[in-house]
Amino acid sequence: MDAATLLLFNAAILGALASPGPAFIAMIRSSFIGGRRAGFMTGLGLSLAAIAWSAVALLGLSAIFTAVPAAYTALKLAGAAYLIWLAIGLWRGADSPVDTALPGIAQGFRLGLITNLANPKLVFFIGSIFSTILPADLDWTTSALILTNHLALELAWYAMATMILTTAPMRAGYIRLKSKFDRGAAILLGAMAARIAI
Repeated sequence: MDAATLLLFNAAILGALASPGPAFIAMIRSSFIGGRRAGFMTGLGLSLAAIAWSAVALLGLSAIFTAVPAAYTALKLAGAAYLIWLAIGLWRGADSPVDTALPGIAQGFRLGLITNLANPKLVFFIGSIFSTILPADLDWTTSALILTNHLALELAWYAMATMILTTAPMRAGYIRLKSKFDRGAAILLGAMAARIAI
């Protein structure tokens, strides 16, 4: 795999990371409420789940999902249900004061991991990147290097996001606008859940 292909792959992954979605909402809330350590752990969970989907895409699960649509439908509905559960929790807690004890480190990691694992569309997105950018005949060493590179990108992105989101002005802004932010995030998650389910 040449340098140009790797740069194109990295640009596609970074473009996906920069687009708003359930992962970024989880990252924002965890960083604002739980602080830097919780934000880092949420980013770690998100990153590991994304790499799991990348490994699955490399193994060809997207082809299995295409061949057995019922399996993909079941996974989609489970992911949509999880996002709806998150949205309801955000909406209900929108008017409550910020609880600085939550989420903790373990809870932040779990939030990140489950949020990205609950998004089966990632396997198709990543699979499409692999099929359009990367050569079809990847050996195990190259595949391992691609996964390592992808993990490094994810970790760097979420570490940078955590550092920015946990600055005093950003956190103060969240505390001031918490109810509006949480309700907006709940609506966005509900819309994403509907889109995933449909």
